[in-house]
Amino acid sequence: MKILIVGGGVVTEQLLNSINLKKNQAVVIEKNPERCSSLSSRYDVLVINKDATDVSVYSDDISMSEFEALLALTDKDEVNIFTLTVAKLYKVPFRLARVKNPKVAELITRLQLGVPISHSSIIADMVRSYLSALGEAKPVGRFKEYTIYAVTLSETDKVINKKVGEINLPDDVSILLMFDGERFRVPKEDDILLNGYQLLVMAKSSNVNEIFKG
Repeated sequence: MKILIVGGGVVTEQLLNSINLKKNQAVVIEKNPERCSSLSSRYDVLVINKDATDVSVYSDDISMSEFEALLALTDKDEVNIFTLTVAKLYKVPFRLARVKNPKVAELITRLQLGVPISHSSIIADMVRSYLSALGEAKPVGRFKEYTIYAVTLSETDKVINKKVGEINLPDDVSILLMFDGERFRVPKEDDILLNGYQLLVMAKSSNVNEIFKG
């Protein structure tokens, strides 16, 4: 996949550290020369030292038709919404922007410019998700005859500090995903369940609370 990233700050660095740059070709637009030098020396990416609001970037420096995704990750909402608009005009299929102002996020959604990612709203949603599944497993969906539960682990739960492989799971229960506060991953048998982890558990008829809570 060819990805255009606008902004070369901390969020972009975290992204470049987490994606496979052998399978994904990234191009970064960053106006700060020092940031450009730092990114170029540390990552296998093309870095363009220009202001993202300079429209010549999109016609002279790159070919927008080649990109499958546009990620607007600067710390300025006005720059990010501008780049989303340009990407939509060039018909870039996937467009995402980091935004601070909820009203800007709403505008992006209403104009169908792309996906707005608001740090404050994500954090609030995560906290609500943790709390709602803290006391007991919370049903979040169904798949055929199975129910999917969110389970937030606390220090008093019976599975705390145990390895996944040590839990005696019934045949109709599976841990689909485990969130450790930073990322989701498919749990391995040697993974230790710690306080604060959130699990997505699929069960058919077994009582999930009896297995994980209390």
